[in-house]
Parts: sequence; C-alpha cells; structure tokens
Amino acid sequence: MKREMKGLLYTASIALLATACSNNDENLGGVDINKPIDLQLMPAPAATADTKAAIGATSFDANDNVGLFLAWTEGASAQVPIANSIVQNSTWQNGSIIKGEQLYWQNTADVHTIYAYYPHTDLTAGAYNVPVTIQADQQAAGIAGFENADVLYGTFSGQAQNNVSIAMGHTMSQVTVKLQGGDGYTSGAPLPTIAKVELKCPAGFILGGTLTLADGDIAPAAATTTATTLTAYNDNDTYRAILVPGQTISQGTEFVRITTTDGTAYTYTLDKAITAESNTIYALTLRLNKGEIELTSTGLTISQWGTTDTINGGADMDIQ
Repeated sequence: MKREMKGLLYTASIALLATACSNNDENLGGVDINKPIDLQLMPAPAATADTKAAIGATSFDANDNVGLFLAWTEGASAQVPIANSIVQNSTWQNGSIIKGEQLYWQNTADVHTIYAYYPHTDLTAGAYNVPVTIQADQQAAGIAGFENADVLYGTFSGQAQNNVSIAMGHTMSQVTVKLQGGDGYTSGAPLPTIAKVELKCPAGFILGGTLTLADGDIAPAAATTTATTLTAYNDNDTYRAILVPGQTISQGTEFVRITTTDGTAYTYTLDKAITAESNTIYALTLRLNKGEIELTSTGLTISQWGTTDTINGGADMDIQ
C-alpha cells in the first residue's frame, strides 16, 4: 500500500447507504436503507510534526485489501462488541466488497459498529485476532514488506447515516534514521555510500504478535535471540524499520549500526531506554563524522505517527 506517512493515518470514508432486514422501502432520516455500503478510502488530514515520514502516494493501491466486520445488537446504544458481528471479515478492494457479505444497516435506530483493519487476513469464522509479523531484513523485503508490516486499525460506532469516516491508525511502531555530514564531510566531501543501516538489540527483537480486533491492541510475541539485528528499509536515504509494540531497547545498547560499502561500520549507542508503543515514530538524526557517529542536537524525537485517538499508545512513551 503506497501511502504518505507525514503524520498520516487513514480515513475510510464510508458512504453507508445501508438497508434494513425488512422490505421497508421508506427513506428514514434521509438514509436510503435499501442500498449496501459504498466504501471509499482516503487519507485523513496529516498531523503536523516535521518528524513524520513520507513514503509513497496518499492512497491505497488498487489491489490492497482491507478487512471489515459489522457488529449489531438489537437496541444497542453504544459500541457493539465485535463478538456480535453479523458480517464477518468482508474484504474491501478498490472501492467495493470483493469477498464476503456486503455491509448493511439493520435499522436506523440502533448503534452499529464497523471494525476495519489492514492488511486483510483470512480468519476462521468467529476469530477476532489477526497474526502480525515483521521481517528481520526489512530492506530485503522492500516496500511491500514494510507496508504489509504497517498494520492499520479503526472503528466507527453510530446510527445509520449516509457518510461515515473511519480513522485507521497505525498499530505498530516505526524507527527512522537520517544521516548528516559531520567532521570531515561538512566542507563539501560527500558522505560515504551506505550499504545498510541496522538496528541492534542483543536481547533479541520481537518479530510477531497478534492484533486484537476488539480494541486494536497488539499483543507482542516473545523476543527471539535468533534475531538480534533488524535491517532498515532504505526510503530515499531515510532508513525505516517497523517494530512490534512492546519491543524494549536498553540504555547503553549499540542501537544503530551504519555500514558503508567499503566495510567501515559506525555505531550509535542509545543513551535512553526505549519501549516501543503503537502509533509512534522514533526519529533519529545522526551526524556522521570521519571517525565516529553522534546524535544531532535535536536528539531522539518521539512523536505520534498518526492523529487518531482511537489507537492505544500515542506519544507519551516510556523513555527512561
């Protein structure tokens, strides 16, 4: 999914022109209850922080699949639990439902809840947990691997209406690394060609977990000592790596290793512990000197990845 991440989250603009289960053709409250959902996806307004990343276009690709659940209980006046879904895991692609049932309002009086997540995964009936994974070598996985690891989630709860927007926030965490020329390079000498940028964690990285569709939380798997290094994806000289929330990096860890094409390695040691949170970007701008690497005066910038408040996490991270 190509999308701009400049404080970005995704808005599913849903023209929910939905129908009741009866044959009532009356247009109640201005809502045509005899038509299925007309689903359109578009980006919400970007957040404002300069540290937000940009990667690609501003919309879903035509072949991207979004999973949808519709939950309804007769007489509901608040959010309906996903366990009460009457439509299970329909697949939206390029503006329409391509697999599973169409979504319909059941009436105009009761609150309905729509649960949306990306990327879509086939689930057994009645399952409301989605496995998520990241690649240890995110450069090798390329942009598709990066985007598939960027799991989005959002909900809407309300009565029948013609247009409904679902803000889909990032449930994962992102680290970005940018490089600047320092001593030995500031007089005009170009930076050396970078072969790769890696994140390091001797205790091991978390490579998977579970998205709970009931609330959008990520339950992380255990870290594995067989994966102590993540190779970041090179997005036009901004190096990006997605982390699973719950990943911890201890103070004093040689966290970033930059390797040039001639084999020279530079490392940056983390001076504050990090516990990765959902919907969060950890942005590092590093100054590359001839003999060492250092953090710039802006330090480690921690900011909300998207603007939605529906995702647990936000910008108040555990930095010790």
